[in-house]
Amino acid sequence: MTTTAYIFSLVGYAIGIGNVWRFPYVISKNGGSAAVMAYLICAVLVAWPLFIYEMILGQYLRKTFVATWTHIRPRWASFACAQFLLLFIAQTYFSVVITYTLPYIAASCEHPLPWTESSSTEFWSNSILNSYPDLNSKPPGLGPIQWRLAVSLCIFWLITYLSVAFGKGILAQITYVTVIMPVVLMVILVVVTTQQEGALDGIRYYIGKFEVSQLARLDVWATALGQILFSLSPGFGTAITYSSFAKTNEDVYRAGLIVAFSNSAFSLLGGFAVFSMVGHLADDKGLPVEDVATKSGTGLAFVIISEAMTLFGDFQNVMSVLFFVMLFTLGLDSSYAWTETIVSCVDEFLGQYGYKRPIWQTSLLLCIIMFSLGLIFTTRMGNNILDVIDMFVGTIFLLAVCFVESVVLNLDVGWQRLTCALKTATLGNKRTPNGRNLFPQCLWRTGLHVTVPAATSLLCLYQIISVSQKQYGGYPTSLVAWGWIFLAVCVGVTCVTIWRRDAGSLPKVDDDLRLQGVLEPEEEKNNQEQSQKKSTEV
Repeated sequence: MTTTAYIFSLVGYAIGIGNVWRFPYVISKNGGSAAVMAYLICAVLVAWPLFIYEMILGQYLRKTFVATWTHIRPRWASFACAQFLLLFIAQTYFSVVITYTLPYIAASCEHPLPWTESSSTEFWSNSILNSYPDLNSKPPGLGPIQWRLAVSLCIFWLITYLSVAFGKGILAQITYVTVIMPVVLMVILVVVTTQQEGALDGIRYYIGKFEVSQLARLDVWATALGQILFSLSPGFGTAITYSSFAKTNEDVYRAGLIVAFSNSAFSLLGGFAVFSMVGHLADDKGLPVEDVATKSGTGLAFVIISEAMTLFGDFQNVMSVLFFVMLFTLGLDSSYAWTETIVSCVDEFLGQYGYKRPIWQTSLLLCIIMFSLGLIFTTRMGNNILDVIDMFVGTIFLLAVCFVESVVLNLDVGWQRLTCALKTATLGNKRTPNGRNLFPQCLWRTGLHVTVPAATSLLCLYQIISVSQKQYGGYPTSLVAWGWIFLAVCVGVTCVTIWRRDAGSLPKVDDDLRLQGVLEPEEEKNNQEQSQKKSTEV
């Protein structure tokens, strides 16, 4: 894989529908600009360092994330399984979010656009979700499967399966289009929406009106960190697995920075488009910006983007198709990466026990399983279940996984090994003839030892306490209970092998440095003298 293809594939994986679907909702829910500040701080001090450590580790060990943690030390085998479970569950419900775009693409071909006859909010809740207006007075059960979403989910998994099983070469080529096209279309949307009446009020809410007191709220930090972790996806293992396929001399540090920056920049750019439109709608309806920003919940992006399409006049149908195709391809890029990671891990596991199967068979079985489980989220209660699982697994357990990752990196990998792995991989490259160093060292080392473990553990505990004291989302107890069950299962799996005391397969740090040729002769001599001195003392 060439450097350009590697970077584009990672950018396509990192920039997903979550940047447009989840980011505006998180910002609107937490008061606008203060949440943006919290998001940026969490990105630089927590998510970016962890993402780059994963990339270095993947290139260094050349294994999938499951094999990587077991190789480091056998006690982390169950943690690897729990991380796989996190990825599997997230992919199952995230695929449904992506399929919401397909009914919108079909509806965009109708004239006039169907949501112009009622409202974009009603179209979202009634035509797309057909959700229950009151969960406490609904009939028993989850409600019937919505055929439109079920068919869309089937189409999505068919495309994903064909991509993973047979289309890797083609996907590597079209990634350039699926990365560049969304950026171009998003710029167009920003230009159009910022020129509307009231747009400035929305932008002020987004980045202008900064309330320092908001930063004293732990829930603002918790949701901001959850967003950047879900968006950039450290903790899901994909960065490790993808980097294991990179060239042995690839500058993963440079690639990681490009991907991390691009991911956050696209989220911020999309925010300008969404909140400009929020300001315009608030002005049009004579409502406060905050009311419009928070009333649509997790569907904010779908409601706002569909409403924005009416601004394109005679071209509204064409632009609507393009924008919802953009959202679909954004989701497909990320989904492809997650699914390929899942398939690679299962294929590697089966190979260890002599059950090596053709990749198309493994992919087919896994896609069928995830499609079948995903049908739960296409019922009338599906979006509510999705919201609960996203909180308990996609947020709380993701924070826990990132904390455990930081513990493994600190205790069993170490700063010296990470810097050695990066330096040796980049020795002799045109840009880095003497090897790449992590710079600024104080930032990355603080991330490893302090900010990543402290932020993920503290905010994970806060989220657990928060949902314990107050019923999450005002949902019925029976629904929230499923979130607790999923969380308990994931935590239980993590702890299964934690008691093991077997040594890992990593070489000693000094041996590793010497084998890689990074130790200077003087340093090696000093290490040998210290070893001899210790032997004499013994």
